[in-house]
Amino acid sequence: MTLNELERNQNDVVACLRSAISRGRLPHGLIFSSPGNVGEEEAAFRLAQFLFCENPKGELDYCGKCSNCQLFQSGNHPDFYTLKPKGLKRSIRTADVFDLIQSLHATSMTGQGKVAVVFNAEALNKESANRLLKTLEEPTSKTYFILLTSRLERLLQTIKSRCQIVRFKPAAGDELKQRIKKELGLTGEDLEIVSAVSRGRWSRALYIHNNIKEYKKNISDISDILLNRNNTSIRAVEFAARLAKNKKEERADFVADLKKKVSEKNKELKDLETKVRREIINEFEQQMNSEQAAMERDKVAGLFEAMIDLWRDVLVYKHTKSADLLLHKFLEKNISGLAKKYKESEIIRNLADIDLVRGPTVFLNAKIDTMLQGLLAQAASKSKGFVPLRAAIATKGL
Repeated sequence: MTLNELERNQNDVVACLRSAISRGRLPHGLIFSSPGNVGEEEAAFRLAQFLFCENPKGELDYCGKCSNCQLFQSGNHPDFYTLKPKGLKRSIRTADVFDLIQSLHATSMTGQGKVAVVFNAEALNKESANRLLKTLEEPTSKTYFILLTSRLERLLQTIKSRCQIVRFKPAAGDELKQRIKKELGLTGEDLEIVSAVSRGRWSRALYIHNNIKEYKKNISDISDILLNRNNTSIRAVEFAARLAKNKKEERADFVADLKKKVSEKNKELKDLETKVRREIINEFEQQMNSEQAAMERDKVAGLFEAMIDLWRDVLVYKHTKSADLLLHKFLEKNISGLAKKYKESEIIRNLADIDLVRGPTVFLNAKIDTMLQGLLAQAASKSKGFVPLRAAIATKGL
């Protein structure tokens, strides 16, 4: 993404960073909060290269020719660090944060300072976040942290209080729709669905595109279940069991594939020393596990978001009696039926219940089948009731 493209898509962000740079007030800690893949990574890397550049042409505008720029562009700058979640738990480990801090305290190799970009900063656990916090409180000279997150609410308040939060906005609807059409080749109903439910987020568009059949089936099944208020519990159990079974099968396929790839990797590295080979294999396994965990988490998070979007459509239809503003126009018949069957107070209650349980389910690996059964049964219930685990979740403040 060029500077002009970044400025066009995120003009407020560029203006904010340029102002801080021109006044010599760029914070040592920055949080780039975004709805997901809307230019935050490109902005972080551009800012890092600008900070390293020996002959910048202007605020955020590096020369691209000096030795530091060339090192950065080759991916080998010795003072640039990245930190990402690892393993199936998809967390940023305390040991990795410690290693990063040790590196940042060492003398700069190029004399232009040091920059660390933390991806998925919401994956910092309490211990690793507190370790990072100490460095944020007393940063060394010319050391900058850029934390990327799409879940700002999950960062410790103490972390947020010591960083400047820079908010990235979703892409304009028409602009994203054209990008989806051009890069993903979607047309017709699928184009409309992906464009609508993405709501300006390229990462969400990619996810829906890659799972379009599953997405349409799941959201259709959920709406069918909710329409039959007298028989919701049985169908909810069947639906949740199907999803749990699919997840188990996908994990089994992944384990088998990982085992095969590790075996192939061992053969490739057979001439290396045992210790070196083991380190490379461990890193490879961690990367594979991390990618699998991210995919599984995206699926669960995406399902909860789809449920929220469905109830949003029901509420909109209840007030407008029109399909023009629906995200799921292909479900107009079911949505109109749900708008007749559910009171506004019930719709709002159901939205609140989904919001209550999705965080623990996504981030603490609560059983998706249990949570879905409870949510769907509770949604159709006319009594106050409780979602399974709700009391425990509320008590622990999760």
